[in-house]
Amino acid sequence: MLGQPVCSLRDLDDIVRRGMPKSALDAVIEHLATPHKREGTKARLRNSVVPRATYQRMQRLNLQASETTERLARLYALALSAFEDRHAAARFMTTPHDELEGRTPFNVALTEIGGREVEEVIERGLHGLPA
Repeated sequence: MLGQPVCSLRDLDDIVRRGMPKSALDAVIEHLATPHKREGTKARLRNSVVPRATYQRMQRLNLQASETTERLARLYALALSAFEDRHAAARFMTTPHDELEGRTPFNVALTEIGGREVEEVIERGLHGLPA
């Protein structure tokens, strides 16, 4: 999906810096929109990362969109390991959460600091720790 094998964080960093292929964002959005089964959901999620007109013009994601795509994919994978069900992990990422002040983990994770906050929520859930 990324156009080359990823064997280390350095490999992943190189791909992010060069710009991920648009297909990487499409794949993440496909996983996150699965429980909703609506084309509008996919477009809304994708447009939160990259505006539609920009997405249509670009061949590869820019640095910011690549970093966001990597972060969303990593958090989805972490949620998947916690829930052990891809639909439950996708619902978690796209449903407002009390520990995030009613915001969705997806929207919170659009920034690096927000991504850390979502990661903490998932980690607390994995370890049964209070908020």
